[in-house]
Amino acid sequence: MDSWLESFAQANFLRSADTAHDLKTPLNVAVLNLELLRMRVRKLTHGQDDEKLAMYASAIETELRRMARIFDAFFVLATPPKNEGEPTGVDVCAICNDSAARAGFVVRAEGRGLVHGHETRIRQAFQLLFDGASKVLREEGRSVAVNRNRRFTLTISGRPAAEDFELTKIFKFYYTDPLGNPDLSLAAARLIAETYGGELTGTEEAGRISIGISLPLGEE
Repeated sequence: MDSWLESFAQANFLRSADTAHDLKTPLNVAVLNLELLRMRVRKLTHGQDDEKLAMYASAIETELRRMARIFDAFFVLATPPKNEGEPTGVDVCAICNDSAARAGFVVRAEGRGLVHGHETRIRQAFQLLFDGASKVLREEGRSVAVNRNRRFTLTISGRPAAEDFELTKIFKFYYTDPLGNPDLSLAAARLIAETYGGELTGTEEAGRISIGISLPLGEE
């Protein structure tokens, strides 16, 4: 990092929690006032809900809550976790195997693989990855591969769950899953990976999607 950028990064680290709170406060106020508006409309209409009005109000609330989750994810995950000190050597193989088992995936990453990072964040990245992949890819025909060559790479492949699947959208914080629910699992996992010198990417070939996380391995 260029020396002149270090002050920008330091300021972001110091103020990220306050910024997230400051951004969420007006959103929470908006959600509250939206509910008060609903109650007022029901009173004026003598309890008769208007279908269109209810639909619009629900859509507004969904987007406000989505924005709050995006603020939380970005401003919290883009900075070091509190009270964990300096990054250390974290066994990514153990974390991968444990996170996979919890999510219903079968993965056997043999031996140890040390990644320089914070354990809670690395674990969170894998949990988010498996969670996001389980929503994006069909369970039938899904496969997982692990590769170690100076980097630890986990690749999950399968056919998309949605008919109108677009690969470029799944890593965006504004992504909506095939069931219509806001989901930022893969975007958050990518953010964590990148903060520790890794990456999370997706490719598409012959109708199959591959989602891979790669992290640099340190000294054993």
